[in-house]
Amino acid sequence: MDHKNTYLRFVNLMIAAERLSSLPPIDAVEARILKLLSIYWEQSAPITVVVAMKISDEVSSSTMFRYLKKLREKGYLQLVMDVRDNRVKYVEATNQTHRYFSELGKLMHQAVG
Repeated sequence: MDHKNTYLRFVNLMIAAERLSSLPPIDAVEARILKLLSIYWEQSAPITVVVAMKISDEVSSSTMFRYLKKLREKGYLQLVMDVRDNRVKYVEATNQTHRYFSELGKLMHQAVG
């Protein structure tokens, strides 16, 4: 199997899907943030806003907070208050986020198939 061609097929499918998607568009940094957060979500590990702001060395905490806010406004994230301490908020995926990851999974499957 030629992995380079599989990857290029995947990229082409992603570009086409982004144009046709009914989901709000996200930029490369927002997509990277969702991928990093998905590591926590996949393990069912709660992630606070404070931890999420430090999830990447690539952007400052204040820039990360702005991106988290943009993703929330676009419907990809929700903030849920801690039941014991209302100062603590957790970053959680939305149904839209699950649809986004599902679309990516379908594209990967198509690229391999």
